[in-house]
Amino acid sequence: MKKDVLTQFYNDHALIVYRYLLKHGCRKEVAEELVHDSFVKAIEHFEDVDPQKLSAWIFKVALNNYRNYLKKTAAREVLLLDENRFLESFSADQQVEDVHLVKERAYEIRECLNGIKTSYKELLILKYDMDLSNKEIGRMLGFPEQTVKTYLYRARNEFKRVWRNGTR
Repeated sequence: MKKDVLTQFYNDHALIVYRYLLKHGCRKEVAEELVHDSFVKAIEHFEDVDPQKLSAWIFKVALNNYRNYLKKTAAREVLLLDENRFLESFSADQQVEDVHLVKERAYEIRECLNGIKTSYKELLILKYDMDLSNKEIGRMLGFPEQTVKTYLYRARNEFKRVWRNGTR
């Protein structure tokens, strides 16, 4: 039974944790290793973690593993947006003639995201870049859906404040 639960848990969460690490600038090889290490910890501590909080727990373990990796390697965390997807979405919203302007806007958005609290940046990436619902984000982070809505509201306001005060 435990093996079936862990297998299903891995199938449901490994890819999203992997993609999230990539969005934070983690190299593919490192992200694969960090996801692996995180799930090894999940197996080791399966009995100790509340099953309702296992999703949030694995997500936090993966992020902590990545932050520890950055500290060890003295690497700089770089936010990576899926630029092709971003450009398509942006172009679909407006009639953009000049691709250079769109790329410049992507750069400005990255700079604004890097200028807000890490927790807000993570929420905005989960919501708008990874297209997760508030419910999915809540499950991942261990928050009620209403709390996610509140934090997203704050994150959007912080982003707007930085955007308005930025140099564009």
